[in-house]
Amino acid sequence: MKRSILALAVLVVAAAARLFAGDAAPAAAAPPGDLSFTCHNTVYNAEGHFTSWHFTKLDIPGGDLTKGTVELEVDLASVNEKTAKLAAHLRTPDFFDAAKFQKATISISGAKAGADKHYTATAAIDLHGMKGTCPVVFEVVSEKPLTIKGTATLDRSTFGIGQPYDTGDKYSPTNEVAIAINAKLTD
Repeated sequence: MKRSILALAVLVVAAAARLFAGDAAPAAAAPPGDLSFTCHNTVYNAEGHFTSWHFTKLDIPGGDLTKGTVELEVDLASVNEKTAKLAAHLRTPDFFDAAKFQKATISISGAKAGADKHYTATAAIDLHGMKGTCPVVFEVVSEKPLTIKGTATLDRSTFGIGQPYDTGDKYSPTNEVAIAINAKLTD
């Protein structure tokens, strides 16, 4: 029994030493790029981004984006905006309700090649407890590492995010939210 208590004490002391040394738990990995959005009302242009998101699936056979599927997960509580007050408001039940709906998932597939490394695809989105799709356009900006830059326009009302746009309310955001992603898909 004394050995068990001694062993436990040694483990606790070692863990405490690691905490004070600064190597406790590994930090969360940085996202593989930028995921941002813009939305407007009559008096303000919101420009936000998510600081925590990651790929859950990168299946690009032979680097062929037309045969691939890319899936990502977004931590909705990581939403940030140039105004801290708006960032906090976006996390509330008025918008993302990040306490209840912690994650959003996006799956992009069915890419069709266009000219000059440009593509179109469809994004299947699970957000705020609702599912929907939207078209995505993107371009390959680097082959090695495979890096893309893309945009999409999401109708937030499809996902029950906020109240529908009201032309009589100057603070009412438009339903259309412009999404931008710049991300490294491979090393």
